Amino acid sequence: MKQRSYALLAAGTGAVLLLSACSSGNASGSGDGGGEPATDGTFTLALGADPGALNPLMTAATPAHELARLSYDNLVYPNPETGVTQPWLAEKWTETPTSVEFTIRDGVTCSDGSALTAQTVADNISFITDESKGSALRGVYVPKTARATADVAARTVTVSTPEPSPFLMLNLARVPIMCDAGLDDPTAANKATIGSGMFTMTEAVANDHYSYTRRDGYSWGPDDTTSSTAGVPKDVVATIVTNASTSTNQLLAGDLNAAEVSGPDQDRLDSANLTTVKRPSPGGEMFFNHIAGNPTSDPAVRKALVQALNLDDLTEVFTGGRGERSTSMVSVEPRACTYNSIEGNLPDFDLSAAKATLDAAGWTAGSDGKRSKDGAPLNIRLTYETFGDSTNAAADLAQQAWSELGATVVITGGDSNKIVDVLLSGKDNTAWDVAWEPINVALPSMLVPFLSGPAPAEGLNFSSISNPEYDAAAAKASGLVGDDACAAWADAESQIIKSVSAVPFADKLTTVYFKNAGLAFGRTYVGSALRLYQ
Repeated sequence: MKQRSYALLAAGTGAVLLLSACSSGNASGSGDGGGEPATDGTFTLALGADPGALNPLMTAATPAHELARLSYDNLVYPNPETGVTQPWLAEKWTETPTSVEFTIRDGVTCSDGSALTAQTVADNISFITDESKGSALRGVYVPKTARATADVAARTVTVSTPEPSPFLMLNLARVPIMCDAGLDDPTAANKATIGSGMFTMTEAVANDHYSYTRRDGYSWGPDDTTSSTAGVPKDVVATIVTNASTSTNQLLAGDLNAAEVSGPDQDRLDSANLTTVKRPSPGGEMFFNHIAGNPTSDPAVRKALVQALNLDDLTEVFTGGRGERSTSMVSVEPRACTYNSIEGNLPDFDLSAAKATLDAAGWTAGSDGKRSKDGAPLNIRLTYETFGDSTNAAADLAQQAWSELGATVVITGGDSNKIVDVLLSGKDNTAWDVAWEPINVALPSMLVPFLSGPAPAEGLNFSSISNPEYDAAAAKASGLVGDDACAAWADAESQIIKSVSAVPFADKLTTVYFKNAGLAFGRTYVGSALRLYQ
């Protein structure tokens, strides 16, 4: 299903809700546009859809959160390029599996001139967890059971949970911190920006543009960015451009400084040698139905189906030549952990070996080449979400490979609503054998309800996976923090890959193009990262 579909389902489990994916960067590792920094100037970026209501604590809309990064700061900055978490509103922090204590910088001010204090931060957490407030971030970035307390004199805020909360600090790092006036009147933040960020909104014209101007005296951005840093624009205009060809034309003409463009228009932009930042998102993830009676409940069948596929070729076709092989099931940036759960854990592409795997498991080929076992034919039903011609072509490629293996293969594509109904409604959990459907998560802990526990409609484990090794490793990882936690989560995910229960194979890459502009750090439109060049 499309990115928002699983994200919304995952919200109930504490999973990341939105955050359009960040990138793996260009060759230089950033979106630095090069050249001499420009003095002042206007940075114009294209936004693919209108954000609607603007209060980032109350909406789950990705465009609204894209804009929020211009005007609202976060507690810390997880740098996607270095993997190091840097100070931002918090100058230091400590964490345990059940709590995080942040020390808030002294001297941070809000756009209305008021001070942003530890109490303000604690009030943000309390606002989100208060069910009566209706925050879209409750149970997503902030656990429903979280409790926040502040020591204003010491400038500390402590957020705690009664049970271990994996990656609590990094989840809290995603919260756009609202200033007191916005907490007191949430509707006011739909018409104005009430944060501590580099830019404040000066004009909002729905479905057309949103204008921002730089604050004087801003001095607490990541990498010590201030409002006086060379190249920081004086103004930012986010213009609504829904057509990729229009964005391309405006970029090439110099009417835009930045736009995310995918599809055939990329060829024109690539030839213009613009600065780029790549934004990956999960594309191809293959799940196998483990319910007894389905052929894919047999580990040998799952192994053989993977052995029969050239995953490099499949990725090339699936992404239309604009993607890359997955290295884990966690591919939404900024990732809490970066590891490779695929390498060494999947069988190699080898059709002869795949046939031998089935032979050894009793799936014998008849005179027509079709396989069966104990009278049951090897019928494989592949269900996948249709993202375009490339996914249809990839499904055809898999059908051809598995037919050569001796299976009778039926492929069924559909939109996100159809795939949700097939996989997650619980109407008939046996109605499919293989599903290609990405789960969009930035934290490995978010995968747990999809890889263990009850099947639909009681739960989200649509493949009916039962893997004690995964469960044990995930339980261990849930009680750890930092590098130890990442190592444990990598071990947990590898158990899923080794059993060929789920196989991520393709990440899609879209590209943000910059003209006479770039990002000083990171991979998203964080206000203090925007730079203009002469």
